[in-house]
Amino acid sequence: MQLSVDVSLDNLLSLIGEMNLNQLEKIKDKIVEKKLYFQTFQKDSVDAIVEDFEKEGYSPDFLADLEAGLKKSSVYAH
Repeated sequence: MQLSVDVSLDNLLSLIGEMNLNQLEKIKDKIVEKKLYFQTFQKDSVDAIVEDFEKEGYSPDFLADLEAGLKKSSVYAH
């Protein structure tokens, strides 16, 4: 059985603020166990992304726009 509940960030922070040290340690342990902490985005090279789209048969104009857009994006721009 799986239960899904929508909780706002404010409510979640409020609940965390009410937890004792033992409860916080359990939460921390689970975050570490599931490697949910500070996961970095593993970006591929722009060239590799464009090559993948090229293999799928996208037009040269689309590929040029894609490459230009990726190079300007916040993920790839330096």
